Amino acid sequence: MRKKSFKLRSLTTSPHGKSTFVDLPLQFEGKRAFVIWSSAPVGGLEFTARVEINPKLLQRLSNTRGCDYFYCGLLELPRPENN
Repeated sequence: MRKKSFKLRSLTTSPHGKSTFVDLPLQFEGKRAFVIWSSAPVGGLEFTARVEINPKLLQRLSNTRGCDYFYCGLLELPRPENN
């Protein structure tokens, strides 16, 4: 399946409970949308950790430099200390 990659800006919660803006890679696979949280190369392969988001909450940005979409929901990324 073909993947399309874009840049996403969203609000996320910091460890101290404050909301902060983050810019992350965004991929679409059909009607599903994923934020690339982390990636690590291992030999000739690259492993990526993706978080699925609701594509209905994406807002297309036309005049903003550096990002293509804004996620209108609150993005909660997994933290390594919680795993």
